Amino acid sequence: MIIRLLILCIIIFCSCSSTKPVATQVAPPPVLKARAEFRAAWVATVANINWPSKPGLSTAEQQAEAIRLIDSLKDLHFNAIVFQVRPQADALYKSDLEPWSYYLTGTQGKAPDPFYDPLDFWITAAHDRGLELHVWLNPYRAHHITGGPVTESSVVKKMPNLVVKLKEGYWWMDPALKGTQDHGVAVVMDLVKRYDIDGVHFDDYFYPYPSYNGNADFPDSTSWKEYQKKGGTLSRGDWRREAVNVFIERLYKEIKATKPFVKFGLSPFGMYRPGQPVPIPTGFDQYAELYADAKLWLNKGWIDYFSPQLYWTIRSAYSYPILLRWWEDENILHRHLWPGISLGTDTSARNTDETLNKIMITRGMIPQSPGVVHWHISSITRSPNMAKALISGPYKEDALVPSSPWLDASPPIMPDVQTAVEADSLIRITWSHTNAADVFRWVVYYQYGNQWNYQIFNRHDRFAILKVKENGRSLSHVAVTAVDRTGNESMRKDIQVQLTVAGIVPRSGWNAVEAKPYKSHKPVKITIHHEGSRSNINDDAAKHLRNVQIWGMGKDRNWSDIPYHFLIALDGTIYEGRNVNTAGETATEYDPSGHLLICCIGNFQEQEVPSAQLDALVRLIAYVSKKYRVPYETIASHRDYSKQTTCPGKNLYAYLENGYIKSQVKALLL
Repeated sequence: MIIRLLILCIIIFCSCSSTKPVATQVAPPPVLKARAEFRAAWVATVANINWPSKPGLSTAEQQAEAIRLIDSLKDLHFNAIVFQVRPQADALYKSDLEPWSYYLTGTQGKAPDPFYDPLDFWITAAHDRGLELHVWLNPYRAHHITGGPVTESSVVKKMPNLVVKLKEGYWWMDPALKGTQDHGVAVVMDLVKRYDIDGVHFDDYFYPYPSYNGNADFPDSTSWKEYQKKGGTLSRGDWRREAVNVFIERLYKEIKATKPFVKFGLSPFGMYRPGQPVPIPTGFDQYAELYADAKLWLNKGWIDYFSPQLYWTIRSAYSYPILLRWWEDENILHRHLWPGISLGTDTSARNTDETLNKIMITRGMIPQSPGVVHWHISSITRSPNMAKALISGPYKEDALVPSSPWLDASPPIMPDVQTAVEADSLIRITWSHTNAADVFRWVVYYQYGNQWNYQIFNRHDRFAILKVKENGRSLSHVAVTAVDRTGNESMRKDIQVQLTVAGIVPRSGWNAVEAKPYKSHKPVKITIHHEGSRSNINDDAAKHLRNVQIWGMGKDRNWSDIPYHFLIALDGTIYEGRNVNTAGETATEYDPSGHLLICCIGNFQEQEVPSAQLDALVRLIAYVSKKYRVPYETIASHRDYSKQTTCPGKNLYAYLENGYIKSQVKALLL
């Protein structure tokens, strides 16, 4: 087929040089920009909600479960995981500060056997698939009622002065104690320093929910009296809130001082206080009962992203869009507002639609940095309806994590891009970067016809394979960008892809003599000739061309060169003729100025046109039409401009007359 004989001519356009490296990135932007939207899911380990499925699984079983979960998110075009690594002052990673988690091995303090570091495993697997990994910690919970017996390695036993027991069996670290704050900061900063994480995340558990303590007040009388004894003047509620505020602010500053790109995210209870905003009815008051001043943290910018848990339905009394708008109005420093949403256990079509609608509402209300966090991963992976609805709907296209310009607004330099023909109908795009460690993802933009699209590639990827034609349209442009850890996208390396034909034999290949000077022109039409002498496929075409040139430049014609710009032998070999920017010459009455002349060797008044020669003619016309911007609609023949000739012969002219050549060229150019 004609298409299989196409290869690609790649022209790389670069900007003018400059003493500043960034200046070399100047290039026109692609028509399409990759979507930026935070798409995350919580992975809960407390009570083995999501992973591992139960305590005590083998290392291989744990890793297999993890890969299935991570792959499912990748396949659904998620780009972040919020992974719980500290459910009860323990660790799902190797720590010198806290014991191995009961939820991992079934025994608190016992390492996996064979040994591996689960957090390191999750980070590597996530990053290799283009997903960020945010570590999720519960800052104050010391022991959960599902967490097995309290062991000697537990903070309950090792730091008894920092913990209190609640009436429902939980143990809680006292947030007001400096020792609690120091230990919590040490745990977080240990993670930040030792692991290649993308974020640190707290949920809504600060002071415990009242139900954890039988609806009684938090048992911190000892620390409260000590505060008063030292002259403290705050009310008990303000004192508790101040303790949490100091902890949040301190953590944010220490994270940024150590690794500025690591995001700090909080996911508080979805409503700030009853009646705020006014249409919202009375209800749970996190400010007064969890002592969480979530509005203050957002107002002060002590977070990089904020994920209030807006689990209520869109049309409920606790309206999703009303609450989201209220939080957005409080987002005065323009941090990311990525609400938490929940499918719950109801996977019906109605509830699935509710989730999709929340995603679309968020896009509409926060277009500059949309995104949501899904509670929780199993509500997606165990719901085929939900997974199908996401990937066929709002998550059909892959997306980057939105950038965080307050952390870093400097994009990486653009990648270096190389191209090569992979096969007759494929092109390989390869790229590299002078600072690959600065790159987290790559974006390859491409254009078929008038339609732009893109693919997002992961940090270790270095090539893409694209088809020459897709859905009947030809590949025309490719652009590659680099994206760093904070979501900054580089300028693009822009490539124009032009159709050409395999093996055009240059003038030197048929021993052409040097042309004489002749008038220049700009081709605006394509005109087909035949050479006029009967030929055989086994004839030496190169020798024949040399003879035609010598004859034409002789005293009989006195032409400046061989009269045609390209010539095609019976076997489909294409030869370079005179310079395309030099007008052709003819023995008939028409002026060939402005005509790009293509000659098929042979006499097609007498002989049939071989299929190889006809295919080559179509490919060559498509090539010159695109390369020299000569409209293919102008294709005509010598006889259409001169009454003195039958050129290019009735058998070749028939393919012009019935529209075959023009239709085939059009198909290649679409």
